[in-house]
Amino acid sequence: MSTTLSFEAGTVIVAGGSGGIGAGICKRFAEAGMRVVFTYHSNESKAQALQADITSQGGLCEYERTDLSVASDVDGLFAKVRERYGRIAHVIYAAGPHFEFNFIGAIPDSDWHHVVNADINGAFHLIQAAVRAFRAQGDGGNLIAVITSAVERVPVKDIMSAAPKAAIEMLVRGVAKESGRFGIRANCVGPGWINAGLGKKGIEEKLDEKTREHIRKTTIPLQRFGEADDIAYAALFLCSKQAGFITGQSLAVDGGLQL
Repeated sequence: MSTTLSFEAGTVIVAGGSGGIGAGICKRFAEAGMRVVFTYHSNESKAQALQADITSQGGLCEYERTDLSVASDVDGLFAKVRERYGRIAHVIYAAGPHFEFNFIGAIPDSDWHHVVNADINGAFHLIQAAVRAFRAQGDGGNLIAVITSAVERVPVKDIMSAAPKAAIEMLVRGVAKESGRFGIRANCVGPGWINAGLGKKGIEEKLDEKTREHIRKTTIPLQRFGEADDIAYAALFLCSKQAGFITGQSLAVDGGLQL
């Protein structure tokens, strides 16, 4: 009897794959033997470097520039992938805009609208396209959204992460309830303090050493910051056949921060 994770055949689309957490997801799914197509928005050099890294290890990887806030861009991405490679097995939303930490009363109106459009609307377009593709294929598929563990623990000055991700979580749960009968599973992974991507930027640029140590030792039971692989392996499990009876759930990967 084997305990090795196994997966349905097909391509995985990773939205936001050039970011810190997204890159980790791309690497682990490619390592598991899947073809990965990931999106980037503006930094093509990072996308090229990630593709080169994965292919040098024998993985199958391509990237596409995609503006997730534009529905036609997302539809075009799915059409290209299906035309080139056939079945899409997994779709992962690991994107999110950069923003400045701020109190709710001090958030500029333009910043709020930018984050809502990029994150909520971007996720909606991807989720809607994924459901359409899975249903057209007729044999199901897996949807994962990387959100934040802060949806269960109200953050200070981080509402521009938590509020959009809470909306995305509800979209994913809605897909699980509406589309389970079509063999579609939909789950979320909720990172805590992760030393990658925007989390790494926040840890290094917004927190001094004393504050970092306070957070690590007093708010995280495991007393360490997470890594991109912690999120990637959670997503990998949720997309596996071994997780075939799990849907509509949010798995906090936060070292116990929610406790």
